[in-house]
Amino acid sequence: MTKPFADLRVVELAGSHAGAFAAKMFADYGARVVKVVPADGDPLLHHGELLPQHALGAREVGSIWAFANTSKLILAGEAESEEVGALIAGADVVIESSAPDPLVPVTNALDAPGLVRVLISPFGLSGPWAERRSNVFTDDAASGHMYLNGEPGRQPFRRHGRHTEYSGGMYGFIGAMAALIARESSGRGQTVEVAQLEAMVAMHQHTTTMWTHAGHVLKREGNSQPGIWHPAGVYECGDGFVFLSHATGAKLEPFLQAAGLGHLLEDPRFATNESRGVNKRAFDEALRPWLMSHTSAEICDLGEATFSPLGPVWDTHEFLADPHMAAREFFVPLDESRGSELIPRGPFRLGADYSGGNPRPPSMVEPEELAGWGASAPAGSGESDLADGPLSGLRVLDLTRVWAGPIAGRLLGDLGADVVHIESPWNRGPLEAPEGLAELTHLYPDNELGDRHWNRNGGFNKLACNKRGVSIDLSGEPGQQLFRELLAASDVVLENYSPRVFPQWGLDWESLQGINPSIIHTSMPGYGAHGPGANRVALGPVIEAATGMTMMSGYADSIPYRSGVAWPDPVSGMSAVAGTLVALWQRLASGGEGQRVETAMIESMGTFAGDELLSAQVVGQPPPRRGNREQGVAPQGVYRCLGDDRWLAISITSDNEWQALCEIVELPGEWSSWELWEREARHDQIDALLSIWSRAIAPSHAASRLQAGGVLAAALADARDLLESEHLASREFWAEVSSSDVGALRYPGCPVRLSETPGTYRRGAPGLGEHNREVLAEYVGKSEAEVSALAEAGVIADRPPSMEELLKPRI
Repeated sequence: MTKPFADLRVVELAGSHAGAFAAKMFADYGARVVKVVPADGDPLLHHGELLPQHALGAREVGSIWAFANTSKLILAGEAESEEVGALIAGADVVIESSAPDPLVPVTNALDAPGLVRVLISPFGLSGPWAERRSNVFTDDAASGHMYLNGEPGRQPFRRHGRHTEYSGGMYGFIGAMAALIARESSGRGQTVEVAQLEAMVAMHQHTTTMWTHAGHVLKREGNSQPGIWHPAGVYECGDGFVFLSHATGAKLEPFLQAAGLGHLLEDPRFATNESRGVNKRAFDEALRPWLMSHTSAEICDLGEATFSPLGPVWDTHEFLADPHMAAREFFVPLDESRGSELIPRGPFRLGADYSGGNPRPPSMVEPEELAGWGASAPAGSGESDLADGPLSGLRVLDLTRVWAGPIAGRLLGDLGADVVHIESPWNRGPLEAPEGLAELTHLYPDNELGDRHWNRNGGFNKLACNKRGVSIDLSGEPGQQLFRELLAASDVVLENYSPRVFPQWGLDWESLQGINPSIIHTSMPGYGAHGPGANRVALGPVIEAATGMTMMSGYADSIPYRSGVAWPDPVSGMSAVAGTLVALWQRLASGGEGQRVETAMIESMGTFAGDELLSAQVVGQPPPRRGNREQGVAPQGVYRCLGDDRWLAISITSDNEWQALCEIVELPGEWSSWELWEREARHDQIDALLSIWSRAIAPSHAASRLQAGGVLAAALADARDLLESEHLASREFWAEVSSSDVGALRYPGCPVRLSETPGTYRRGAPGLGEHNREVLAEYVGKSEAEVSALAEAGVIADRPPSMEELLKPRI
């Protein structure tokens, strides 16, 4: 019998925020977690890039540290000690991490067959960059994310927060849960390795795909989204800013008509998605007078009334005061005995009441208080076939669209699940494709649509690897009944519909259980299924703007800027997988009882923004836009290098690093004695000389020289750099698979590496309806004649409808 989640025992050896976050997920959702802190203190309090201690008092520093360590028992001890070794030997999971320094594991020689070891580091334990140092700033640069933020003619800027480490931590948690689930079958533990670089590269949307498919390097485009999708950015309005994300005319037209601006679509420059994509500036100028005459609240109210993907660009304090989040009780006290600061409840919710995590203040513990600590012996037989990965045999119905949901399904598939992607016949667009679509999007091989363009879109195909494809018209009762039959034969249903859709189909939780008492239902509504804002239309950039992250992003002299990558989408995808695996564990522990999981995008992103939200409360005001600069770190910036749009990121977090930088760059000798406050005061002067030095050197060469001297530095990678990375190649990160009508191409691989049950790349993306017959026969026993009848009736399909067919009413 699988032990309850609350009985899991986890040891965290104090290291980086990535390891702390992985352990926090275990602790906040009920597992017993002991964090071992060495005599000289938690490294999180020592790394200069983590806390501007010179600007905060002891209580404030303690509050920020506590956020990363909620619900944990803190034990003073040395990782190599016999006492801690016994603690680890009796645990289910041990988590080791390090940043900015490379990780040197201390549990390599530990003989504990059932133990799951999680190792998280900046670049992984092998490869040419394994010994490099990195923090969140240089992680963002090396992974290709920073390159996409900002104006084409200016330096790129960073994404705020601890996102690179939290991503590594969440993937570590996912890997640990997958390994524990595998242990229930095999009886053996294993090692899980996560490199933060790989985690971040896996979380791009179109960046690498545009290069592998069309040889196109995606570049930043200010407050617009590159490509044909417009408007999709930050816009100034009468009293602040709003984020408009009307990427297609179908979403834009109702909003413009309601605003009295329908005539704009009569202009040939704005009439189609493609024409707006090449006339972005003119469209924005036409829209600006109306926006400036309305407040953010008025625009957002109109957006909600027309089901438009738009929202406010809030600062941290406005997000904390959002009535919707209050109604959902998302923010909870960090420590009521010490102050009034609030923190996020967690990225996913579980159970009949969707209660979510329960973060509590950390507490010190003495060794004698851990008497009776110890994991029960693994019960697996060792005979299960886990050849496809730790989730081999798990059946997942993936009904998701766009990005957040599909990346969740892709990750479950990479880990071995049989993921069946169910999509409507028109999900990939109509039979006809607009002229020039391939050249405008760069998402089709060789910039050619081909004979069956619906099977050739790289944006879809990247996320559909390791899935089988079934195309069902779910708009009518026959398709919904067929879906119910598939549901009865599955383990998990994953969907990111509006909260209204499943109930409209008669599939509330009680109905789902009536069909399949063991089903795990993972829903991914943008704002959650309840609360006054539940019906807001959500896309990743709109969510990011609501959490306060967009408001602090941009140049110090600018308005807020959108991120080059819609970060909440992959964050929500990871969170959905994490919640699904916890629910799967609870199902095992309960003997097969079905489970509910809700991953609201706003809560996933809110959790990842937790440290910034807490810091703003501690300081008492929202953080200002500072570009690439950061309090307590100096110099820190992005410097132009030799070549076209080539840049170098440097982050100095200690006096030793500063002295090494002075020597390598040959800065004036007297500068090497400058302390932090002097470097902050003279940042412009330092930047001027660093820019002179960097202009004459290639960024990769500069980064190598600086790293050799112990300086945190990284070349800003673009798509080509990532695909040609010697480090990623040596670690065999890329997955090369063949898809229908495309052939073999490389896609990002799985950042979760398991030593005994590794993930696999079994198939490329399916063609539309490619596995209709196969899946319907295998899952629900449909005969050839029955499948043919479904196809004849239009319930299933293997090609999209024409525009004429789409416009016909469906009965």
